[in-house]
Amino acid sequence: MSFRVSTAMIVGAYALLVSVLVVGLGVDLTKPIATYAPQVTWLSPETTAARVAALRGAGRADVAALYALVISLSWGLIAALAAGGFGWGLANKGETVLGLDKMISYATLLVGLYAFSTFLTLLTSRLHVPLPRGGLNAVPALWFATMIPSAAILARIGAMIAHDLGALVALAFEREREKAQAYVAATEAKRGEDSLDARVARVLAARRRAAPPEN
Repeated sequence: MSFRVSTAMIVGAYALLVSVLVVGLGVDLTKPIATYAPQVTWLSPETTAARVAALRGAGRADVAALYALVISLSWGLIAALAAGGFGWGLANKGETVLGLDKMISYATLLVGLYAFSTFLTLLTSRLHVPLPRGGLNAVPALWFATMIPSAAILARIGAMIAHDLGALVALAFEREREKAQAYVAATEAKRGEDSLDARVARVLAARRRAAPPEN
């Protein structure tokens, strides 16, 4: 089974099981929390603290506990797939799934989005911008509905980025020149001789020395 298929199945299972958990255990999830002020992104620790506090303040400790559980599962999924992807990339000795160009683009996009959301959070906090409370943004069902699929997407993208990073690390530390050259040939055939992957592979392979002869 390929890495792409494996990660797709894992995040799909996560989304399904967590959705069933939320539907089964959640009570009055469509009822807004009147005291809740909108936050920028669920990825921020401040958002988690604000939502859990608002739920507890509204006497909905069960939903607060459910939200904290789903947050933990979401971050656990992201971390586990990133670590697993890096390990898989190391084990596969340089075979990438995204390609360097897409890996860099996705990584830049994720970092940029997180930096932007963090900037907005700090800006509204420092300027003491008053945010309207209650309303659609205060509906717990929408918190779960946005968190679950976005966590699945982030986990899969993060896993593929980590996989390709691990693959490059494996190639960089490959001691056998023949294996490095074999990877270069495979990369040129798959991505093209002028691709970024092929150019990086040639640079890394050129630094490998021939393995010392056995006694």
